[in-house]
Amino acid sequence: MDDARRSALTGWVLAIVRAMQVRGIDADAVLAEIGMDASRLEGGYSRYSQDQLSQLWKRAATLTGDPCFGLRVAEQVRPSSFHVVGYLMMCSSNLLRSLQRFTRFTRLISDSATAGLVETSGQVIVEFHFDTGGEPPIYQTVDTVLASVVNLLRWIAQDELPLAKVCFSHASTDAQDEFAQFFGCPISYDAPRTRLTFEKADLLRPIMSSDEELASMLESAAQRFLEQRMAGRFAIRVRDLMIAQLPDEVPTKARTAKLLGMTERTLLRRLKDEGTTFAEVLKQLREELAFRYLRRGLSLSEVAYLLGFSDNGTFSRAFKDWTGRRPSTVTNEFAGAG
Repeated sequence: MDDARRSALTGWVLAIVRAMQVRGIDADAVLAEIGMDASRLEGGYSRYSQDQLSQLWKRAATLTGDPCFGLRVAEQVRPSSFHVVGYLMMCSSNLLRSLQRFTRFTRLISDSATAGLVETSGQVIVEFHFDTGGEPPIYQTVDTVLASVVNLLRWIAQDELPLAKVCFSHASTDAQDEFAQFFGCPISYDAPRTRLTFEKADLLRPIMSSDEELASMLESAAQRFLEQRMAGRFAIRVRDLMIAQLPDEVPTKARTAKLLGMTERTLLRRLKDEGTTFAEVLKQLREELAFRYLRRGLSLSEVAYLLGFSDNGTFSRAFKDWTGRRPSTVTNEFAGAG
């Protein structure tokens, strides 16, 4: 996506502002310094650019000096923070349905985050990917996203919601105890993927505020908003669904078309209208993720697995076809730069 078109809901910014105000920081002055119009926080479906949001996060992290600031922001998140997506989650029949809808419409909350949901026989895994179009997001941003999802689900359920495991791709901080207390489960840092893992039984409890008839109307509205935001960017929607399928399976036309609710023929035609193909979108995605994972120091076997390759050799050959180099040379370059 064009970096200039990336944006996030004002409700997300409002949660950051409120967390700053709790710490005694003049948030209005910070917004003015960045050039963010504070009047846009008053409500409605408004958005701020990703560049402004990144600047706000950096200023807030510096001014608070709090390694747990991500948790402070999450405490301020309510259904209204996610606009129609939040209300849709609240009206869902149970927390699993709520999460399914959240992952489907994550792009409405922020253009720089995608989420995929995988169900096993006993667990539900929500995996997150972040792409701000520039530098990787600071770790507090990632903390807030995961903690906000958990906090919102607990708020909707009006009950505690245990987790099986939490994985962060960033390094641990000096606040591990507070994070362990908040999530109430084992936490892995420097992990290959950023994800929340729940026991499925815990998500099947009914939501007292559920109203599936209303949810159906909200879902139609969310779909309309999504279509409007993604107009002319169909390839990005396909890319999001490919991310959701990896690494458990290699993305296929049939599976992706089914997730989009259309035929393979329509899928291929719409990609062709945007001057690309299914194979090209998948190749670009794998190449982009390969560089990201190698930069983080993952082993070749880990990268091959995460990208859906059968073994190291197959991945290495594909990487050389993409870039003209072997992945080991790229790994050495990143190691030397560090």
